[in-house]
Amino acid sequence: MYQAQPKKTSLFVTILISFLVIVLLFFALDMVAFVFFKSKYQDELIRYNRLTLQNTAERYNTHFNRIKSVLYQSYNDTDVVGFNRQLLTKDENDIDYLQGKKIIGLLRAEVFNPQLYLDNMIVYYNSKSMTFDKDGSSQAEDQYNLLYTSEQYPFDSWSKQLAESPNFSILPVSDFYTGWNVPEKKSLLPISFKLPDSNYMITAFMDIAKAQEAFFDDTDNARRFMIIDKNGTALYPAAGEWSSGDLPAFSPGSNYVLEDGYYYFKETDADGITYVTTVPNAAIASQLNRLMVTLLVLFILSLALGIAVSFYYSKRINRPVKQLISSIVNGSSSELMKAASSISEFAFIHNKIMDLVKEKNVIQSELSSKQSILKSYNYINKLKSINTDISEWKDFMAAEESFTIVLYLLRFRSGPFDDNLIKKERAAYYFREHIALIFSERFPGCHTFQMEKNQILTVITGRQEKEQIAEVLRELKIVFDRDKDYSLFTVAVSSWFEHSTQFNHAYRQVLEMVKQAKLEEETQIMLENRAVPSASTLSPAQDQELNARLQAGDESGSLELVVRFLDDMYAKEASITQFASFAGWLEAKIWKFMDLYGIGPGASWPLKPLMQQLKECCTLEEYKKTCRDILKLVAALISEKKEESDPIVTFVMDHLHTKYGDDLSLDYLADKLNMSSAYLSVYIKEKTGVNFSDHLNDIRIRKAQELLAGTDSSINDVSVQIGYRNITSFNRMFKKWTGMTPSEYRRSAMVAQR
Repeated sequence: MYQAQPKKTSLFVTILISFLVIVLLFFALDMVAFVFFKSKYQDELIRYNRLTLQNTAERYNTHFNRIKSVLYQSYNDTDVVGFNRQLLTKDENDIDYLQGKKIIGLLRAEVFNPQLYLDNMIVYYNSKSMTFDKDGSSQAEDQYNLLYTSEQYPFDSWSKQLAESPNFSILPVSDFYTGWNVPEKKSLLPISFKLPDSNYMITAFMDIAKAQEAFFDDTDNARRFMIIDKNGTALYPAAGEWSSGDLPAFSPGSNYVLEDGYYYFKETDADGITYVTTVPNAAIASQLNRLMVTLLVLFILSLALGIAVSFYYSKRINRPVKQLISSIVNGSSSELMKAASSISEFAFIHNKIMDLVKEKNVIQSELSSKQSILKSYNYINKLKSINTDISEWKDFMAAEESFTIVLYLLRFRSGPFDDNLIKKERAAYYFREHIALIFSERFPGCHTFQMEKNQILTVITGRQEKEQIAEVLRELKIVFDRDKDYSLFTVAVSSWFEHSTQFNHAYRQVLEMVKQAKLEEETQIMLENRAVPSASTLSPAQDQELNARLQAGDESGSLELVVRFLDDMYAKEASITQFASFAGWLEAKIWKFMDLYGIGPGASWPLKPLMQQLKECCTLEEYKKTCRDILKLVAALISEKKEESDPIVTFVMDHLHTKYGDDLSLDYLADKLNMSSAYLSVYIKEKTGVNFSDHLNDIRIRKAQELLAGTDSSINDVSVQIGYRNITSFNRMFKKWTGMTPSEYRRSAMVAQR
């Protein structure tokens, strides 16, 4: 009886179908995950906007309280109170108007504090109808009708505010026109303070545009923002733009609502001020649509990739079987050699067939002539004697081949080698030999050189894919990381270059890449350039604070400031070069303080090994520990020296180093010391050998050099931060002091850092 034969299917089709079934199962799982994730994503967007508004409210509340504190302290300042007492009790001819200069200095110090975002502060005395601000004094009517004019706040409104409003008052924002000749329009939010029945009032004008930029993420132009006081009055934005009457009703216990195509979010701070923001529902829907399209594209790409990979591996598995069958049918030894496979089962079959072929060849070889055997044997030996290794540098340059280079930068950690140069060189030699061995196995013809005592270079000839090189480097990383307690590696891979004459360009490229490495306690592999933060030096405010703490011998305060800056650099993923730059800056500052206090080499010699150790730091913890040891010793040396130092010179130098950004003058310091400015000038020159103005300009120009080289601040901003209010004066003094203009210095510093 005839029996039907089962339908035959090829091995390739069977394997391909199996792969495709697995791919489709994973794709179905991804689709289920996508549907679930989409339902959750909208809730996350709403939660994100609520958290964003909450953070904004906390920042504004903190800032308002900070300004209130400044207003309260300024209001109760002895000069402000004393001048009010003069206005109330003395005739106009007996009033000491020079005391107003101190009030102006007080206001200027607060207004120029960049963290307060203030445009001006005005003290309004009802007696004599007089005002003081950062630029001087004037009659109240001129102040509010000519200098700081606003349709919403004419002179009469301020008189009424002084008469009726006690304590703190935050007034709605308004457009103010400031200046005499060419008024400048600014959007300002006034904050006033006065005590009940008081004769004067102080008002801070907050630049709401700068505050918004700092506290509210307004990159999305569709979002709107409002501040409402506890009485329901809209403080921001200005009247007519958006009012509290436009807000919908919020359900009890809910801080967001959807109405008319907008999501409204609100947050109330501890002082009863409410913050409201709106986000168009279309914006959230647009994000969901973008997410949906992106994920759909990814799903399609993953499906296509899965099918392609399935086809590739099916062919790869089927190919050796097909070749084995073909070689057996045709009896071809060359085809049999091609049939070798990395799959163990196929390799076993291949080896068995090869054994059979060898037996066949043995029988045939017995029939061959002796001369043929000798000729064949001689030919094989000649092949083995060929030496293809190019070990000399000149051979590589003469080859004129395309190439890729890999640079290894070694950072030996202090301690394990005890500064033993022989041990470090031997360790570098072992590393180089291991690298050469691994790469020569993967890329025959590559060359490994020792460029510097801490630099190893591998040149890979021919065009190689970066991923292949990276795969070898990841294997080496495992080896390198075993010795991370002794040394750390940073590895950079260059682009592919067509000719050996381009070696210098390639070397500069990888050298720049290793400088961008992060401060990590492991081997780092750099395949591309990395963006690094710009600033690697303290801001003027932080610098002045550090100077003050060092001069006070405050070890813990100095360390806290330095550690906080190091943590901030680490969080911003600063490069090892930037950490080294900061270490150099700190070292220069410490030695400057040693010179300032006359601490000689004998007393400061313990600092030298610590400074060397600071240069060799490889991790954040090593930087912190070394800075702790340095600042502890510096604080002790300064405290000890201050007990022996001249109190007048110490007072003057302390002010110069901690308040160089203020409007400092010899008259101001002489007044503080109750002596004439002429005597103080001669005294400083006699005791220090340098004039007062030279001391001040030296400190300011040094800080300007740090800011120009280490930050992206404009030259005008740098001028203001270090105490020069006139950019022309700053340019003239900077060139006199350094021999070049600020812009020329910045360009030269950028070139030096490359």
